[in-house]
Amino acid sequence: MPEMMGAMSKRRKKARGNPQQPGGRAPRSRQRIPRPAPEEQSSPRILVYVLLGVAAVMGLYLHAYAMPQLTHFAQGLTMPDARAGGYSAEEIAALQEAMEDQAAGQLSFVHKTAGTIFPVAVFLAAWAALGLLARGRWRWLVLAAAAALAAVDITENVLIDQALGQVPPDPQLVGWASAFTTASWVLLALVGAAVVAVVGRDALAQRSGR
Repeated sequence: MPEMMGAMSKRRKKARGNPQQPGGRAPRSRQRIPRPAPEEQSSPRILVYVLLGVAAVMGLYLHAYAMPQLTHFAQGLTMPDARAGGYSAEEIAALQEAMEDQAAGQLSFVHKTAGTIFPVAVFLAAWAALGLLARGRWRWLVLAAAAALAAVDITENVLIDQALGQVPPDPQLVGWASAFTTASWVLLALVGAAVVAVVGRDALAQRSGR
């Protein structure tokens, strides 16, 4: 009997033995598994695309909707803002005669709203695109051109409103307004080409990097 009791005791000890053995239970590890860092949801490109979208929408509204609508109320004559090649005092006088009542006031309202928001939106879009996606000192020249565009375009609006409010229009004032109109279109073409080139190059780089 003592021998049998000793054998049973040994078996129990083996069952409770080293946890690393197959018969024992391994202790649970309390080490925390590191979680993968979440991907950043925000990106500077989002700001660029949002500002580009705002500038594009305002540009389409201004030059593809508002100005053609005002042309309809001026017997088909084009608004001064859309004449990239400039205009003369005689053309402004003809526009005054052709414009229906309140048409000049509607044009002035467009100048104060969409006509002001559009150049500012172009400047902000250029600032975001060139500041966040481009490198090199040349970008500061484009940003300076974008700032000049905003100033020239807003000044042009004021000059056009003043010229349309004079009967007969002052040739010198019309000359300044015409020069600012041409300058605004040239600056818009330069800034727009630079921004499109930067955004397009960045998009190609992103696609090739995937």
